[in-house]
Amino acid sequence: MKLFNKTFILMVLFTLSACAAQESVPTEPAATATPIPTEVPMSEAILNSVLTIKEADNLPLKDPYGVAVDSEGNIYISDSGNSRILKLDSAGNLLASWNKKGSGDGEFNSMGFGGLAVDKQNNVFVVDNGNHRIQKFDGSGKFILAWGTEGTDESQFVRAIGTTVDKDGNVYVTDDGNPFVQKFDNDGNFLMRFGGDGKDNGQFSHATGIAVDDNGNIFVADYENKKVQKFDPQGQFIRTWNMGDDIGAKGTPEGIAIDSQGRVYISDYAAGRMQVFSNDGEMLWAWGNQNLASGHFSRPTSIALDNKGRIYIVNQAGNSVDVYRLP
Repeated sequence: MKLFNKTFILMVLFTLSACAAQESVPTEPAATATPIPTEVPMSEAILNSVLTIKEADNLPLKDPYGVAVDSEGNIYISDSGNSRILKLDSAGNLLASWNKKGSGDGEFNSMGFGGLAVDKQNNVFVVDNGNHRIQKFDGSGKFILAWGTEGTDESQFVRAIGTTVDKDGNVYVTDDGNPFVQKFDNDGNFLMRFGGDGKDNGQFSHATGIAVDDNGNIFVADYENKKVQKFDPQGQFIRTWNMGDDIGAKGTPEGIAIDSQGRVYISDYAAGRMQVFSNDGEMLWAWGNQNLASGHFSRPTSIALDNKGRIYIVNQAGNSVDVYRLP
């Protein structure tokens, strides 16, 4: 019994000595990568909240879709469910409302899922999809011109959705019923189109958001194919990537905006998230989750950025436009 105890004690002491010796041996520290905040808690985003727009003229927003900001910081919203365009100042005060229904100049038939864009001269381009056309206004809401008819040929639309303007004033339009991106000059003259119906690279199935960077590269969100595609200025396919890889769930891209550094901001309509990528599709960070009790994104659609570090996000199911100061 005593022999057993002595042997046991020696074994314990040997083990402890070995552990101590092992711990004393210097080891090279493991390499640590710079952490990427793949899911910024909404509480942090709420702290950066600048403004929430939920109504205008005592009429609540209804299924809003498009948002844009002009050079003076004024905010334009396509309040699709109410078939009107709202112009507000940077504090959210209503400046004008263009809300006449119809098919005449400056009138709107239906803008369900209709985007809008503003050029450097503060002209406003509106997707009037019920009338199968694009309308151009000046910043005060004065009608300038319109183009487009129903159909699938050049300068025709079936169900136009997204639009954007590049630095030269050219206008781009997506159409989920006529699956091409069409490019026009600032006066609506047709320049080119690319795409076609399908799931292959360079093709579309329910294209929605669109944006162009300062180098003329074109980024398109494809809702049905659940991918983002990048094209060169001539419409030649460059690359594609998915959303939601960071959480293991394929996302549903809807709206796109690009900042001055070329970073690509994309709304995930189904997951209620926002993701930010490098210009070549490398995941940078994300935030938002539709399962959170408050402050979440609920079917986010269009996105806009201004030159003051603010991001404007249309919360379609929440019937609001939420404005945040970017971290």
